[in-house]
Amino acid sequence: MKFLIQKINNQIVHDFSFTLLESIKFQNWLQDEKAISYRFLNCNDDNVWFFKDFHQHYVPVGSVEFVLSWFKRFGIDEPRPVNIPEELNEPFHTKRLIKNGNYMDIENLVHGKWFVKSADKIKGFANVLRIDDNNIWKIPVGNYQMSEYINIDSEWRAFVYQSKLVGLQNYSGDYTKFPDIESILWMIHRYKSAPIAYTLDVGVNGHNTFIIEAHDFFSCGLYGFANHKIYPYMLYRWFQQYLKKNN
Repeated sequence: MKFLIQKINNQIVHDFSFTLLESIKFQNWLQDEKAISYRFLNCNDDNVWFFKDFHQHYVPVGSVEFVLSWFKRFGIDEPRPVNIPEELNEPFHTKRLIKNGNYMDIENLVHGKWFVKSADKIKGFANVLRIDDNNIWKIPVGNYQMSEYINIDSEWRAFVYQSKLVGLQNYSGDYTKFPDIESILWMIHRYKSAPIAYTLDVGVNGHNTFIIEAHDFFSCGLYGFANHKIYPYMLYRWFQQYLKKNN
């Protein structure tokens, strides 16, 4: 395994990159050899990287922009947002109404607050919109997932590898309000089209545990998750699976 790790102004700036370096040290100590190698790619601008031809043989690890630029440089279709997978888009898992459509469908939503997020581009348009009789928005043309607004007391990130829950970290809200593990395990079971590694963000509201969204396993904040035995393999195998599917 070989990783290409982003630096900005000669600094490691992402928790997942720092954890990867620690995991590599652990793996190479555990196996008493250099089983995993890495190199850095530094830049002074968070939007410009100069990938060399040999970088194609590395797994890029860095910001969303960094990884998507790698895909573009080597002619591979970039991943699209997962948002809420089709298998989990039902009230039992969402605890709210979810609709998929294009930008013209937004104005036909029931009046109230909705979270609207691009279904075309990672880090595309995402905002809470108030739907009323005086709708005036500047929304890019495209496809969207529209989620009925819901209060969230606590937000947690579940880490899933080979269809197994391998970690769970609080990243927002009241960390004493723990999600229902059985609900998370049922989501993992239902998500049949899932990649080999991914994250599942869940919310807690009262006694309800519900899906917020899922993410492919790259550029994912770890919030303290640090399983050095499997973390490099989660990154590597998600990436290889994606290349195989899209090459």
